[in-house]
Amino acid sequence: MTGTGSQVLTIRRDAHFFSARPLLAEKLEQTRKRILLAPDQLLHPEVTLAYIVRLGKLRVTQFLPGGAEVTRAVLQAGALLTAEEISGGEADPAADVYHLSEMVLMALGEVELWALPAAALDQD
Repeated sequence: MTGTGSQVLTIRRDAHFFSARPLLAEKLEQTRKRILLAPDQLLHPEVTLAYIVRLGKLRVTQFLPGGAEVTRAVLQAGALLTAEEISGGEADPAADVYHLSEMVLMALGEVELWALPAAALDQD
């Protein structure tokens, strides 16, 4: 997706998706794209998709303009990420919203993710 917006990664680390929305999890299991990552494998998220950590741990790292590397999160099962373009929006680390181009997502051990359209999470 292109435009005048900013491509961002939003982390929802305390979503607890599988325990908070079990009926939706069951429904989405049939339509989700399953992504398996090997230890230390990088994930390059596609814009307009949501990712749910199903199993394992995913490290989310940001590279700052000066070259410093900061681990922003280590996500476990049930945590959500969305990669999207926001119009005129800016990254806001206080809100767990980061420029996608600065982020690296890496599996810590074997990881299973579910990828689905971000709008799918709005279902009941």
